[in-house]
Amino acid sequence: MTDKENSPDYSDNNKLNLYSAEIPPANKLNAESAFKIYELLRPILPETRTIDPKMLGSVSELLDEVDGLILDGYGIVNIGNNLTPGFQKFFSEISQRNLPFVILTNGASQPSKKTAQIYNSWGLEISRHDIISSRDVLEEKLINKTEKNIMRLDEATAPLKHCLDFNHKVGIYYDALRQAEAFAFMGSIGWTDTKQSKLEAALIENPRTVFVANPDITAPQGNRFSAEPGYWVARAMKQAEFPVEWYGKPYPASFQKAIKILQRKTTKALQKSRIAMIGDSLHTDILGANAAGLISVLVTNYGLMRGLNVLEICKQTSIYPHFIAPAL
Repeated sequence: MTDKENSPDYSDNNKLNLYSAEIPPANKLNAESAFKIYELLRPILPETRTIDPKMLGSVSELLDEVDGLILDGYGIVNIGNNLTPGFQKFFSEISQRNLPFVILTNGASQPSKKTAQIYNSWGLEISRHDIISSRDVLEEKLINKTEKNIMRLDEATAPLKHCLDFNHKVGIYYDALRQAEAFAFMGSIGWTDTKQSKLEAALIENPRTVFVANPDITAPQGNRFSAEPGYWVARAMKQAEFPVEWYGKPYPASFQKAIKILQRKTTKALQKSRIAMIGDSLHTDILGANAAGLISVLVTNYGLMRGLNVLEICKQTSIYPHFIAPAL
């Protein structure tokens, strides 16, 4: 077990009461239902802070007031296979100002090297060392774990270090579920209700730890919302009792790693109160940034918050960013 400062208190999982919770089918997910699931998980999320948000015309208005940036990946850098509107211009602005930046993403399906290659193909000068994913954090923590036979749940994701791969023929797949010491959930592109049912049955039969490297409930995909690992694990927790370890935003380890990387990029001593986290999700980007003592900036015109009454949702969840901007 890692120290309490650097990781959530996993024993707090027993504070959750998901048995009577209503969780919609994966194909019925939308922003509103995602917020409700996040709220069900609030007992194991970082505590919120009271903040009076200020409105910006764009995030660029804030650049003179900060010494470093932490950028969400999906929802800020890109939506699907396209850059978000204005990101190229925004990226040029921070480059001209020599502002150190880190991309902090819960996208854990592929190694950060692969993510950097995708960014490069879009014309962005972003290296693997500019990216911190929840996969990176999990792999770092797995080194000290006693469980070594860890089963990667979704075959569409790249293998982890110290991870059991398996043949997806039905019989062998279920045997692997029964034999694994623990499970790792990084992505859910190839995940199905059938696989979910088999996982839940295996966890009921023999509860083992699930390491969640992507705690997101959903992500916007054009005109639909995908079901991410956080959603599937919440569903499993409704059916079975088992240990869960969460990695990525909003949990502290990812933000601590991002701040360390930022500091390495500059000779100036960075203060957390001068570092801005720019994201599109209240429960991951904003809640995590506030808990870490950073400036939190919520972008609303694309990503998870697009088309929603943002201030009303902030009121309902009691999660407020320091700044709200429609665009970059």
